[in-house]
Amino acid sequence: MKIRHRIAYDKEKVSITFIKFLEEKNANFEKNNSNIGVAFLCEEDDWKEDLYRFLSLEKITSIIDVIYSKEELEKAQWFSVRSKFRFEYPQPEDAFEYKNNTYESAKYCLECGCGLEQKDNFRINKAPRWANRHFLMLNWIHDELFTNSLAKECIINERLTGFKFLDVVNHKKNILFDDIFQIYIENKLIAGLVDLNQSVKEVLECRSCGKIKYIYSGKGLTYRKEIFEDLDYDIVKTLETFGDGYTCARKILVSKKLYHVINNYKLDKDLVFEPINFET
Repeated sequence: MKIRHRIAYDKEKVSITFIKFLEEKNANFEKNNSNIGVAFLCEEDDWKEDLYRFLSLEKITSIIDVIYSKEELEKAQWFSVRSKFRFEYPQPEDAFEYKNNTYESAKYCLECGCGLEQKDNFRINKAPRWANRHFLMLNWIHDELFTNSLAKECIINERLTGFKFLDVVNHKKNILFDDIFQIYIENKLIAGLVDLNQSVKEVLECRSCGKIKYIYSGKGLTYRKEIFEDLDYDIVKTLETFGDGYTCARKILVSKKLYHVINNYKLDKDLVFEPINFET
């Protein structure tokens, strides 16, 4: 496992010392003609404190992701999953009215965004152009996966459990789309997130409703192993919620069986899988 930083900086303001540090640590610099430079750097234990000190001095916030080896992916039993293919907005989007249409909002907290429970089908304005992709996520919606009819058929054939497919509505015509479906996840885990020092960058407690949200560190999630031992389904949401501002989303977790189905059918384009770590 390698922790990679995406570091964006103003070329006119960043110090020469920091650029030299990045060069010495073999950062990969993105070639562009913009005033904003971008460097990718995998941290190492013997100098990572120097990196964070530089980022603080330069007032730069890096975006972190984790690069996993094939061995680490094969060893894992559960994975978090998200799609990099983002498409459309839930409708109606004016004043976020979709929250009242698609969700039961009686328990919704205006302060932190927690409390929404889905009550109706999602609505969007147009159908996606899938090309060679098979999963997407809607903008603003961080804990729902949508898929096309090919992936739906493959998943049904493998007798996977823990979800059902819901239609998506063409908001303009008020008819159903024929090639996009929501994977409606039916279950949530019990609470089990541990090792917060690694998994969580910040803990937020809402001053209005008292609910807790986490700002994910990007360095992997660690859970108590026993909460997975008796699960008889292949996809589930975390009980814990994540997100800043009004974002309040659960992580989507999939079993190794579903992970292999997606990869064996070559449905994984633009999907990001991260192994779930178990407390030792």
